[in-house]
Amino acid sequence: MLVKICGITTLEDALSSLQSGATALGFNYFPGSPRYIDPQESRDILKALPEGVLKVAVVVVAEQDPRPTIPPEIDVVQVHKARRESDLEGWGRKVWAAVKPDEVSRFPGRDILVDPSSGRGITADWDRLAGELGDRPYILAGGLNPDNVAEAVRRARPQGVDVCSGVEASPGRKDPLKLKRFLSEISL
Repeated sequence: MLVKICGITTLEDALSSLQSGATALGFNYFPGSPRYIDPQESRDILKALPEGVLKVAVVVVAEQDPRPTIPPEIDVVQVHKARRESDLEGWGRKVWAAVKPDEVSRFPGRDILVDPSSGRGITADWDRLAGELGDRPYILAGGLNPDNVAEAVRRARPQGVDVCSGVEASPGRKDPLKLKRFLSEISL
């Protein structure tokens, strides 16, 4: 199962996440986020990561904002607020459409990350989500934490999970104990 720890802002948190068992790390390139990291500044962290770690750029598309320059070390771009297919094109690498549950059908041929709250930590109706998506692979985000991730995986049946605030000590700083607990709950 893919396990993405999002909102990485320091090398220490990146390495702690990987030591706890994460398989992917997310770097938030949306300036309005408390977990924002400048794409160029993130390169020092990205270059220090071991081989095999999936590195994900988290971006928000908006009509008036230019697209951020994505560092070459990034493997996947996770696009939030996509309104049309063209928002998901031209990134130069694999793209995940980050959508609310009722937006899934708008992107039938795309890899998807389902987050009911667009990064605000609200959980989905996991049973309903599993029923609506059937066998379609997806990554589950939104309100996950060490206390609910095992139930979320059992009920929603995602191919991966994405957590940010649920494993933090404060915005942009991970809590090593929460990280370990979160990852241990997935492996049960």
